[in-house]
Amino acid sequence: MNDITEIRWHGRGGQGAVTSAELLALTAIKEGNIAQAFPSFGPERRGAPVIAFNRISAGKPIRSRAAIAEPDIVVVLDPGLLGIIDVTRGLRDGGVLIVNSSKGLATVNSEIGGPWKLAVVDATAIARDILKRPIVNTAMLGALIKATGVVNLESLTQPLEERFGKLSEINVQACSKAYKEAVVMEYSPGVKKAEKVYPIEKSLSWKELNLGFVVTEMGNARSYRTGYWKSERPVRDNAKCIKCGMCALFCPEDCIHQDAEGYFEADEFYCKGCGICARECWTGAITMVEA
Repeated sequence: MNDITEIRWHGRGGQGAVTSAELLALTAIKEGNIAQAFPSFGPERRGAPVIAFNRISAGKPIRSRAAIAEPDIVVVLDPGLLGIIDVTRGLRDGGVLIVNSSKGLATVNSEIGGPWKLAVVDATAIARDILKRPIVNTAMLGALIKATGVVNLESLTQPLEERFGKLSEINVQACSKAYKEAVVMEYSPGVKKAEKVYPIEKSLSWKELNLGFVVTEMGNARSYRTGYWKSERPVRDNAKCIKCGMCALFCPEDCIHQDAEGYFEADEFYCKGCGICARECWTGAITMVEA
């Protein structure tokens, strides 16, 4: 790695990628290093792909404030991004890739392996167990530290306490558990990165949008199918549904539409699993289940 370690975080809005970068920078500074953290995103909403960056130096001044194109380390908070974004773009040979996935190390390696060190941890399961919600940023910090040693695990406690207050204890637990459970595959020289084509989603024109929408420039996300990340999804009971459309009226994503039989169905590509449709359904026809 270079004198300055460069890290790129890939996540979705609401998962805490920006917070992870900030906490890592604070920890590095606490250990006497020079560090910076900053995000890069446009008008994306919750669930849309976002990127954050770190630069950490043991003493060399950090002059650059530009986005990191050739990182030493890449951290992926959401496994759903692996199919829509080239998260390893620019990752240096011999670098480190840390992925949140419920799949085993061998499976992830077959899908996204290359000339780098690979670490895999089921951060979502850890977050659900300890934090009771799928916010994986602190768990991924633990996996990052195990795979790279860029900072010491113990040094992270104070920044977590300062950031989360009363909730710091469970975040420390999530971080520590991910540190223990992360599985690491060492770098193998000569391995080639698999070629893969990533989809680019075309934005809708004003004629295709429903009334009330404003057309803006595309942000930095290559795909706006923001429903890939959610902890729950709505399920409809046709026996109770009276096709009143109340769920569609209150859906904040405008992703519920009427099908050919008159029932209202949520588009899984965009549904965030917020549960508003279930709360507003006065017949009790909609329940939320684990995604």
